Amino acid sequence: NVFNDVNGLSDNTVNGAGLGNPSSTTLYANLLNGSNSVVATTTVNTNGTYTFAEAAPATYSVQISTVQGTVGNAAPATSLPTNWVHTGENLGTAAGNDGTVNGILPSVTVSTANVTDANFGIEQLPTPASLTAASQPNPGGTVSVTVPPATFGATDPDGGTVTSITITGFPTNATSITINGTPYTSGTFPVNGVTVPTTPTGEPTQAILIDPVDGAVVAVIPYSATDNADKTSAATGIANVPFGTVSLSGNVFNDVNGLSDNTVNGAG
Repeated sequence: NVFNDVNGLSDNTVNGAGLGNPSSTTLYANLLNGSNSVVATTTVNTNGTYTFAEAAPATYSVQISTVQGTVGNAAPATSLPTNWVHTGENLGTAAGNDGTVNGILPSVTVSTANVTDANFGIEQLPTPASLTAASQPNPGGTVSVTVPPATFGATDPDGGTVTSITITGFPTNATSITINGTPYTSGTFPVNGVTVPTTPTGEPTQAILIDPVDGAVVAVIPYSATDNADKTSAATGIANVPFGTVSLSGNVFNDVNGLSDNTVNGAG
């Protein structure tokens, strides 16, 4: 079977709903011998099942890919549709995996009995959003303001949930960012970013504040999203936080009658 394994190996089990056409793309199961040559190939059914009707006694590897192998040739590339990844492989339905998540299940030994449940897991990566907060006056100086949680968000379109976001770089047009009480500047921001737990829709559950540079600017915070299969988005989301300026203006009047009328007025 090929499963849409939305929680990956977080439960140490290759399972889920059967899926053989992720993003409407056909998958193929290629049977490989010890020399990594294709000895048989078959289409994975839309429900995720596949079968090699006849397999001579030997030890094989099974490969799942969008590329169909050619019998007698070397194994083709192991690939999935854009934004899909392999999550694990296992022979049998019990907990466990083959130790390397790569779309290939090795050491499948065929003797005199049918071999079943040579299983594979795949899942679609989460997608972070690009969102913009409501504009607010720039506080000026070294004042930090809270970034609304709804400025961040992500979806996991295959039925999983988002568990965290990672601020991947220091924001533009900011002098500092404070995440869960820890302040960072451009010089102290971690190379690997800062991970923040989220709601299932990708809104952070820890406070994020930024101190914008002065003026009418948009602070831009880049981030990625991670789902409950512990897979991180390939795309980068953007949280835009716009700041405006407020003005102060007035008039100087030739107020010939002064305050005799209790009013500041006259010709400018």
